[in-house]
Amino acid sequence: MKLRRFEAILDAYGADPGRWPEGERADALELARSSLDAARALAEARRLDAALGTWNIPELSVHSARHAALRARIVAAAGRRPRSWLFDWFGLDLRPAQLWPSAAGLALMTGLGFAVGFNGLMQADASHDPEDSTLVSSLEFPVDGSSQ
Repeated sequence: MKLRRFEAILDAYGADPGRWPEGERADALELARSSLDAARALAEARRLDAALGTWNIPELSVHSARHAALRARIVAAAGRRPRSWLFDWFGLDLRPAQLWPSAAGLALMTGLGFAVGFNGLMQADASHDPEDSTLVSSLEFPVDGSSQ
């Protein structure tokens, strides 16, 4: 086992070998016996465990009624809203937070379509002058190709 892995085990599980992963416990103990750096890291982890052991955590049962009420409100708010099978089938979610991006995109594309189409109509009308156009009819040309 490498020293770096031993230090990672100490950081994750603390100095008590009973909490270390079983597959690496024997190698870690052997490294702690054979390496001065590993022994120092183990001693430092033991000091940290002792310091954390003396730390008093405030009792949460004093506020248990407030916490229970808050938890109940969170669970109630997170409950599933009833939806019809049609929305489930097509994957639609009609809540405003989910609907507005689609509606905005549809409105934008509709406006863009009208602008492009109207611009094309205006250009076609401007370039078409009825007095300059010549009407060509198939009746003016004989089928055999002779001129009249």
